[in-house]
This record gives sequence, C-alpha cells and structure tokens, in this order.
Amino acid sequence: MSEQLEQRRGLVAIIVLAVLTAIEYVIAVGIDGTSLVVTLLSVIGVAKAVIILEYFMHLSKLWRGEGDHA
Repeated sequence: MSEQLEQRRGLVAIIVLAVLTAIEYVIAVGIDGTSLVVTLLSVIGVAKAVIILEYFMHLSKLWRGEGDHA
C-alpha cells in the first residue's frame, strides 16, 4: 500500500476518533438517564478502541503468516 494511502487512512481514523469524542461529550453532558449514558458511552468506547487497535496498532496483522508482511 502506498505511503500516501496509509497517511490518508490514518487521517480518516483521527477524524473519526475526534467525531466520536465530540459525540461522547454531547451524550455525557446532555442526557440524564444514567444507564442510557453508560450504555452509549460504552458502545462508543469500544468502537474507538477497535479503531485504535486496527489503524494504529495493526492488530489484525498479528494473525497473518510470516510471509504476509507488507
């Protein structure tokens, strides 16, 4: 994969993380139901963790064979 495409994917990941963080803030400040807030923030937190693990830590590459390194 070209370096330019990798940089674009990283930028998209950062933007998505920023948007999810803004949504987290709005939910935490704007919703009163405690269980609803915890549920929504947990779902968003898991989504952010998946993005970080995949795009910045390359977790999916751990299970590839030795010959599959790019």
